[in-house]
Amino acid sequence: MRKLFPLLTLVLLLLAPQSLSAQESWGTQPIPTDVESGVICVLDGCMMNLNACETPAAEKLRLNIREKMFKEGLNKEQTYAYLAQTYGEKVLAAPPKRGFNWTVWLTPFVVTIGGGALIYLGLEKWVLSAKPSEEETNPIPIEPEYEKKLEEEIKKYL
Repeated sequence: MRKLFPLLTLVLLLLAPQSLSAQESWGTQPIPTDVESGVICVLDGCMMNLNACETPAAEKLRLNIREKMFKEGLNKEQTYAYLAQTYGEKVLAAPPKRGFNWTVWLTPFVVTIGGGALIYLGLEKWVLSAKPSEEETNPIPIEPEYEKKLEEEIKKYL
């Protein structure tokens, strides 16, 4: 027992600093760039993307994200859900695809496709209306004497 106690104490001393440093290191771990780029800094009203914002409020938000991800073990989606619940959906760089936000996601595509279709149909109608009619393709025949005079005049100038 006497030999076991110093050995056990030594093992505990060797493991204790690692466990303490592991608990404290969550505050300095880098946030994954995909998580940081999906968040807007809303604490001080700068509304910049978090990975570009260097204000003290951004650091506070980063610390909050680190705490949730590394200390409490939340994944990316859970962290986004926590931030949206705490600060509102304006903290998310991309609004969630549900409810009224579907309109925000789909409207540009619908407008682009609809506008392209209108332009195509308008151009098609315009081109079809510009085709010559039968009267223009079959002109009225010229009398032979006038046709002869016309050819003589053309030869003079060409």
